[in-house]
Amino acid sequence: MRITCYLFVLLGILFNGCNQFKPTTFSNDAKSLSVVFYNVENLFDIEDDPKIFDEEFTPSGKKAWSKDRYETKLLDIGKVVSSIDSNMPDLFGMCEVENRRVLDDLNDSPYFKGVDYEILHQDSPDGRGIDVALFYNPKKIQLEIAGFITSQLPAGDRPNTRQILHAKGMLDGQEFHVFVNHWPSRSGGKKKTEPNRLTVANNLSEYLKDIRRANMDAQIIMMGDFNDYPNDKSIYEILKAGPVGKARYSNLMWDAHKSGQGSYNYRGDWGALDQFIVTPNLTDGEGVEADQSSVKFFQADWMMYENSYGNLVPSRTYGGPNYYGGYSDHLPIFMRLNW
Repeated sequence: MRITCYLFVLLGILFNGCNQFKPTTFSNDAKSLSVVFYNVENLFDIEDDPKIFDEEFTPSGKKAWSKDRYETKLLDIGKVVSSIDSNMPDLFGMCEVENRRVLDDLNDSPYFKGVDYEILHQDSPDGRGIDVALFYNPKKIQLEIAGFITSQLPAGDRPNTRQILHAKGMLDGQEFHVFVNHWPSRSGGKKKTEPNRLTVANNLSEYLKDIRRANMDAQIIMMGDFNDYPNDKSIYEILKAGPVGKARYSNLMWDAHKSGQGSYNYRGDWGALDQFIVTPNLTDGEGVEADQSSVKFFQADWMMYENSYGNLVPSRTYGGPNYYGGYSDHLPIFMRLNW
């Protein structure tokens, strides 16, 4: 499905009062790679897929998900992503996307005009059908799917969860890996659901060990919605990601989370559910370097909503069955790699 620019702009004016659309491009800086991750909050098409539980995101479902709402959602994601930096990201990881169709529709939408992404994706066994995906700039880096990490969950009535996407390429002459994550939900409570995240963390940890046994110089970046915070057991003890220079893997959100910043607001408290985690060789000042000063949770006034408690929180698309017409319940995260 290819939707005209005119229709998108009209919908943006009617639903969001958005700024005038400006096509965006990639940066021409050959020695820099910009990276964004965004939990886009339930990017579903409007068709009922009988293989998954997506009925609520159909015109006849309880969310009354319509063509207009879907097209507005695509426009909103583009507006957010194009506003984070002066150019579109070279690597753009996402979670909560239903299928390849919604990714192609997003890639065809107006804010993505002028860029030429390649897309990595696979349908996961998640019961709701939500997946992770990665857009990348082929003029900056060549990537290919190296595998998907599948986990069987020990807790709950849905043992199948979304896979972790593993992409592999070369960056500045070195082996380079990207992992896009969306770990199991906290729905039902942290304690009850923690075994699920510990399982996924352990599976990822073993996978990483195999890569580093073969090549200790491999450069690795993990991004995603981990549904745990940097100091939670799954991240800090199992994955062994912590403060830069003091752990097996460097969690670039560690300090920000400790200071009360984050990508998600839970009952008035901010926390870094969405994180960038990298190998120490990306923070040692040599070769390819994760620019720690560039790392941020992107927030703009038009993305936020003041709730009844006076707290500014991300303006979400839905709250239960109620359509709010916002962007996402998460903020996107940004970083830059330089060499």
